[in-house]
Amino acid sequence: MKKYWLLIYLLLFFLWAKVCAQTKATEKWRTWNAPPPQVQIDREGKDDIKGLGRLFLPVMTTPDLEPVFIVSTMTDSIIRISKMGTSLWLRPGKYKVAFGSGTLDQVIRKTVEIRAEDTTILEPDWSCLVVRIIDETRNSIREAYEIYSIPDNEYFGVGYGADEQLGEQLQTWILKPGLYKIIKLGEHVNTYKNFTTVRLLPGELTRYTIVVNSDTKDFIGAGILDIVKKKIKAANWSYFSTLYGSYTLNSSNDVTTKKQETSMIFVAQFDYNVLYNSTHHFFSSRGLIEEGWNMQKKQINFRSNLDRMQLKNIYIFYFIKPLGLYGRLFCETNLVNKMTYYDTPHKIIKVDQNDNILEERENVRKLELSPAFSPIELKEGIGINLMFLKSLRYNLNIRAGMGWYQIFNRDLFTQTSDSTFKLKESSYSKGPEISLIGSARISRNMLLSCELEVFYPDGSKRFDYEFENILNLKLSKNVSLDYTLRFRNKRSLSDYLLTDHIVLLRYSFFLF
Repeated sequence: MKKYWLLIYLLLFFLWAKVCAQTKATEKWRTWNAPPPQVQIDREGKDDIKGLGRLFLPVMTTPDLEPVFIVSTMTDSIIRISKMGTSLWLRPGKYKVAFGSGTLDQVIRKTVEIRAEDTTILEPDWSCLVVRIIDETRNSIREAYEIYSIPDNEYFGVGYGADEQLGEQLQTWILKPGLYKIIKLGEHVNTYKNFTTVRLLPGELTRYTIVVNSDTKDFIGAGILDIVKKKIKAANWSYFSTLYGSYTLNSSNDVTTKKQETSMIFVAQFDYNVLYNSTHHFFSSRGLIEEGWNMQKKQINFRSNLDRMQLKNIYIFYFIKPLGLYGRLFCETNLVNKMTYYDTPHKIIKVDQNDNILEERENVRKLELSPAFSPIELKEGIGINLMFLKSLRYNLNIRAGMGWYQIFNRDLFTQTSDSTFKLKESSYSKGPEISLIGSARISRNMLLSCELEVFYPDGSKRFDYEFENILNLKLSKNVSLDYTLRFRNKRSLSDYLLTDHIVLLRYSFFLF
């Protein structure tokens, strides 16, 4: 009887030891953004290749944010370069694997033996580091820093925070376990200010946060914040919403009049951005509402001078990065009616498309050209998306496919002469479309975003295009200067080139 109890005790002991080992491994993987290595392989869904062996280096974040790895022969001849977190098939034999951040002399090196039709998972005994930089109000900012190892002060490179409100992502450092020093860019390695240290443990992802002064960019705090950890772990979703406002009051006289003349301009903007980003899926939904009113001399109330509501949705399924299939939906309209004003009484005539008179009035001081929500411009498109360029400073996507455009005009009139207004009818078109969408981080506080959209309607002898450029200069944590330049050449809207110039000094309030 005692023998049976002894066997039961041994069985329970081995079960307990196995559970402890699994718990310890799971605890390590809990620091990762990515799932455990075996789950990564299962999700990749690639079958073995007869006669070849599989090599797999797991990721702790995502493949696009971690450095690539290099596989070479034992005589140092490079065979393949691949992303972390992706399977690589090799002939049976011994190979050298090099991966990590820094120069070729600093990267991590290992020797692996590949067996036919067998999977070799490199044990993740290295460390990963993600550095997030925020200001006192928890706004993420793109500030530069440098990393050194301690105690030998070996330099590993320059890193950047990310402006998450613009959809930027934080880079992942792959380093050997140990103690590292992070300093503000430009400081000496032995500085006693603007520095912090972090100890990296084997097999773990460390999410480190540095808090800087929004004006001087000096370090004022650093460490691991639980609230940041929970936010990063919230799957692959990110979202934000911002409210902008500006107000201008001007009172002056000039050489033409002694009397003081007063003008007021008020501009308000609201936008939101929802992003989802994973290995094969990308979704972005952005909404923008811009409203502006002004009051100048001889006016008794505010008049609308800026009115736009815009919604952009894009979904991309990546077969293999950087190539994928996209689908998009775009909508733009106005929220208030469009008016025209006369200083003196006017006679106006409204006509239809065949120049038949619809309305004729005398002594008109103001006239409605279109009601609210007219026109409504819709665009749908599907096609191929190519991520042509992606780096910390520059991004460029090229899209080509088929587009469907609709413009719904309801009681919309265009001015053909000083007193004549013609009814504009709705339009529908389809045809091939090409888009170039890019951004460039010119400096720490300056970002340029550009979008060129070209559409060739079926049966037309000319193409339509829209080219929008936005230059954003961040002056402080909540104040920025924006310049928008937009060109539109669309026969469905007008027979001439439409241009928009908007310069806006705005105060930003982040809602969430």
